[in-house]
Amino acid sequence: MNQQHPRPASTQHTNKPPSERQNPPWPVAWQRMWWASRYHLTGLPDGVKWWPDAPDDEHITAWLREQSARRTLLLPEQRRRVDELLSLTGGMPVWRPQISEVAWQTLSGLLPARSHTGGRPRSEQQILEAIVHIACTRQAWTRLPSALGSFQACRRRFLLWRDDGTLQQICRAALPEGDAIWQQRLAAYTGPA
Repeated sequence: MNQQHPRPASTQHTNKPPSERQNPPWPVAWQRMWWASRYHLTGLPDGVKWWPDAPDDEHITAWLREQSARRTLLLPEQRRRVDELLSLTGGMPVWRPQISEVAWQTLSGLLPARSHTGGRPRSEQQILEAIVHIACTRQAWTRLPSALGSFQACRRRFLLWRDDGTLQQICRAALPEGDAIWQQRLAAYTGPA
């Protein structure tokens, strides 16, 4: 006797998928950065607080610059949202130096003597700015703004200065109050002394 198992009733979903605005098709990390960028530019709504380790202005500027550069790869709604942010900033955000001239006068004496072993000579201040930029934005070295030079050269110098203790000296140096934020982020980026 051939016993047939009853087939389950057809399960048709009666719930419609949420709209793209409620559940967009791009990664959550992208959504968070867009949200943070927008509210850094316009201010947080009443009763809303930043989460711990929320991106700061420097990180947001770097992210927005990156999104603009890869605009053709974005979905149409993402492009619209990036354009909205650019209109709030008044145009493409540009990199700006973090290290004050007063701080540089102190720090230049802490750097090891330059040893040129090939390639183009690099400005020590430019290299330190690149290291500070990466520490503040938490971006990959490959995303270093071209104004700061070759990411390979800057990363090599970062590794050298980290290993020989130069960066720890920079993090412990007495600098003007305006330089304290990048100095703290550099200390966190380079790890415990």
